[in-house]
Amino acid sequence: MIQSVSMACKTLARLCHGEALDDGYMQVTPPVVSTVTPLCMVGNDDTGTKLLKLLENCGSACRNVDTRVIRNSRAKYPSNRTALSVLPIYKDGRRGCFFDAASNDKFSTDQLLEMISELSSILNSKGGDTTGMSMPIYGSLLFGYPHLLPMMQGQALARFFQQSRKLMIDSGIIALDLNGVPEPDSPIVKAGALRSLNNLRNDNVIGPALQHVDILHMNEDELVLLTGCRILDHQEDEFVIAKAVELFLQCGVAVVAVTRGSKGSYAACNNEERFKQTPAL
Repeated sequence: MIQSVSMACKTLARLCHGEALDDGYMQVTPPVVSTVTPLCMVGNDDTGTKLLKLLENCGSACRNVDTRVIRNSRAKYPSNRTALSVLPIYKDGRRGCFFDAASNDKFSTDQLLEMISELSSILNSKGGDTTGMSMPIYGSLLFGYPHLLPMMQGQALARFFQQSRKLMIDSGIIALDLNGVPEPDSPIVKAGALRSLNNLRNDNVIGPALQHVDILHMNEDELVLLTGCRILDHQEDEFVIAKAVELFLQCGVAVVAVTRGSKGSYAACNNEERFKQTPAL
């Protein structure tokens, strides 16, 4: 698992590096964003130490990974434990997830907003701002796995996205990545029927937040669990997926991407009016 995390961090850092590594490298992959800042609860344990080392090694190589905020949080909450995920990759391209939430069970949106506020102060100070006011400077926010974060669900998640937009130029871009979606508790979905639009909007975990999401990613299994659609590996599957994805578009998501393992992926976009709501898109 540590090797997988190392490769993922290195890939992200190289794709998003801010300064030229050398002239030849710049011709292949020019910079996308200047800084990648992880915001999470890192405990004072071996897993947390290894994670910080991996991130900071990437930062040293690509000059763009900033761990100051999570280091400060680690010092502020010394009793926290680092969450741990093991993601087996199956032969057909799908993956599973075994997860120990650790301190993420109590990780709240207020704590996360506190981290963002601290980051805002750091970056404004770096930019020479002397007004004492935090200026909007972030370009995008990638939020992962709300089903595994019990304090960041429903209205709390919606409010967090609303507050985050205020800190980003042109309201930024908010992306939501799903994992750990449980078996459905809806009688409709359990019966194999497609979930209604109103039912999805009232989903306890993501329903209220969907209208604030610009890019939503899930895999095929998660789409089935969330909507009740039935995918049978037939030629009509893409029509089934399109109908299920349409529910998320109607909830206000701008772009929905569904990964399908060895079968590739499916992506759908909302209308022009929705895109105008997020200028950064």
